[in-house]
Amino acid sequence: MINVQDIRKGMVFKFEGDLWTCMFMQHVSPGKGSAFVKVRARSMNSGNSKEFNFRSGEKLDNVDIFERKCTYSYKEANQYVFMDNESFEQYTVEADLCEDVEHYVVLNGDVNVSLYDGKVLSVNPPNFVVLKVIQADNAVKGDTATKASKYAELETGYKLLVPLFIKDNEMLKIDTRTGEYLERVNS
Repeated sequence: MINVQDIRKGMVFKFEGDLWTCMFMQHVSPGKGSAFVKVRARSMNSGNSKEFNFRSGEKLDNVDIFERKCTYSYKEANQYVFMDNESFEQYTVEADLCEDVEHYVVLNGDVNVSLYDGKVLSVNPPNFVVLKVIQADNAVKGDTATKASKYAELETGYKLLVPLFIKDNEMLKIDTRTGEYLERVNS
């Protein structure tokens, strides 16, 4: 059993006889009444999304999930193909389960694939990745009165806000959980 406050994005739980993957979780403390946890989750059986409101302290059934280290092989139509690093087995996964892959993982990049009874539940990039800047906007002279930032495009096509000193072809460390720039990395 897991406490609803311990649910995080990507976690799988059993509720109403179905397996659910958490897509979003928020702890809400209203001014009047007791606190609750709002969870948006996707059903493993139907693929439909649903929002739940759980009372604080409520317990849910935990599910044993197996994590496999895999390599991103290629994308075909709206499916991604990953290869298990140990068994070399290939997993074909629908694009809606891989929303973070196209932003943060390059070809042959590492990912974690979550499996339950041989079925892929989710594909998650590592918490931190290092990606190359393909194109960074020019800084505007005199735009340094506040914590100024500009947009930069990474090698995966993902665009994010970075400090003004970032230039093309630099390597950046990105937090995949928030999508934010962390630091420059010497290549």
